[in-house]
Amino acid sequence: MKKILLVAATENEIAPLLKSFNKPDKKNPLHSYRKKNIQCDALITGAGMVNTIFMLSLVLSPEKYDLVLNAGIAGSFRKEIAIGDVVNVLEEIFSDFGAEDGENFLSAFEINLLEKNQFPFRDGKLKSEISLPQFSKLKSVRGITVNTVHGNNKNISAVVKKFNPDIESMEGAAVAYCAMQFGIPWVEIRSISNRIERRDKSKWNIPLSIKNLNDELKNFIESIK
Repeated sequence: MKKILLVAATENEIAPLLKSFNKPDKKNPLHSYRKKNIQCDALITGAGMVNTIFMLSLVLSPEKYDLVLNAGIAGSFRKEIAIGDVVNVLEEIFSDFGAEDGENFLSAFEINLLEKNQFPFRDGKLKSEISLPQFSKLKSVRGITVNTVHGNNKNISAVVKKFNPDIESMEGAAVAYCAMQFGIPWVEIRSISNRIERRDKSKWNIPLSIKNLNDELKNFIESIK
């Protein structure tokens, strides 16, 4: 049986898919789906890195999965990545873990809190080590994970210059870190709901991003043999 853990920050992001899942009981945080040789459990962690790491550790400690699949919406730094596009995040960075030095930001690696190639990092990044054919048509991107989403033009320019990211989320690197620590392959797909700029929700399209994300997830689950 293929045993997959689907991880999302909020129920709303994967609500269309969850209609086919069993609802969790009070003692079990997992929505569940079983069909033939597939077991897919869905975990709603809550937003942000702290919630994500706690909930994932709680679930992954007693259970063994073949794959951790992180799914959600995200903001895009790139004009060529359109709102509604679903992307495959191949690497993640904790981009605000470090220290300020005047106007400059120094990463945790630059101030020697971590080694760049200390497991599970490679050159300061968390890199997915598997490629799923179901997501091969999606754009491959680099993600940063933040505690505070960017909405200040000066800070946006600085983070783009330092890390050259394509998208940002509040959970991606946390999921990748936990999965790798537990020795489980991870994949992350995100649907773009907005551009990263001065905050203006009138330009966002969350319904479209959720629809497109869930279409990809449904196709993925149905394709598993």
